[in-house]
Amino acid sequence: MHLSHLRKTALAMVGAVALAGAALLAAAPAQAAASSPAATAAAKAGWQTAISHVSQPGTGCYQASYPSLSWHATACVAAPKILLVPAAAHESAHHAGHIGPQTVGDGTDYSAVVSGLISKAVGTFADVSSGISEKGEGTTNSFSLQLNSQFFSGSPACDDASVPADCQAWQQFVYTYNSSDSGYIFMQYWLIDYNATCPSGWDSYSTDCYTNSNSTEVSEVTAKDLATVKLTASAVSGGNDGVSLSIGSGTASSVTGKDTKVDLASYWNTTEWGVFGNGGGSAADFGSDNTIEPTTALTSTSSGAPSCVSEGFTGETNNLKLAATAALGTESSPTIASKQTNGSAGTASCATAS
Repeated sequence: MHLSHLRKTALAMVGAVALAGAALLAAAPAQAAASSPAATAAAKAGWQTAISHVSQPGTGCYQASYPSLSWHATACVAAPKILLVPAAAHESAHHAGHIGPQTVGDGTDYSAVVSGLISKAVGTFADVSSGISEKGEGTTNSFSLQLNSQFFSGSPACDDASVPADCQAWQQFVYTYNSSDSGYIFMQYWLIDYNATCPSGWDSYSTDCYTNSNSTEVSEVTAKDLATVKLTASAVSGGNDGVSLSIGSGTASSVTGKDTKVDLASYWNTTEWGVFGNGGGSAADFGSDNTIEPTTALTSTSSGAPSCVSEGFTGETNNLKLAATAALGTESSPTIASKQTNGSAGTASCATAS
């Protein structure tokens, strides 16, 4: 055998060994995670955070599955005929002090306000009771998850309102319950006090107008899933707004639509996050002595901790009270947390950090 042939054979063997070693190294984290439930949960939690920072490729509906960090197009469906109504009696914001105890919703809540503009909000829940349960109007796990903007003036969508200066736009990023097997995620848009014939494609509600983005069907979110759920809202001026939902099982879904619907990205400075009734001003009713701590991490043009204001925007409610909230440590982005419970509440407060 010629020397050159021997060298080629040896190099081929070395290359094969190297490739096999790389494959083993790549598989090691997954194998380690598979060997331990705690490691698997930690790996999927890390994936949830990572996929929430991956932009969707365009306008439409998408899905992703652990461990892949890419979105794949899926069919969109019409959003459900569920009205997630604005608070009936909206009061001006004031800096949070000691309020309550009051049940959460219909204007009673803590919201995060930044001095700049918000481009992304990620809602999670800490301190979820191990035995948590919920029934909305008698149906188990019938609730909505809502990341809501503030009511804001100046949206071009209000230009043809009866009195444009009185019209306020509002955008919601939501999950709603459908059945024991499924739910939906979508965006709902409002023109409050439009008081004229609604724009084409919008429906009327009293003096208001509302419409929905496309929607995608997702698995039902249970009360116990709140411990690992992550709802992400984003807005890009001149681009797409989006809502995505992921849970600890390692699945994620998202829906995107044009920001020009109400031009949220140019006005978004306040966010409300929580679990509420499944539309129509209804209530999410939790079992006795249940606790959750809604936590919102923000990406904004201002890097400091957000202000915490005692203000809410959705008309839906739950049966929890605003409660004393422990201080947060250092966070990687502007963050707000607010404990809610139907047990012992203490003096209501919220916590912020950055």
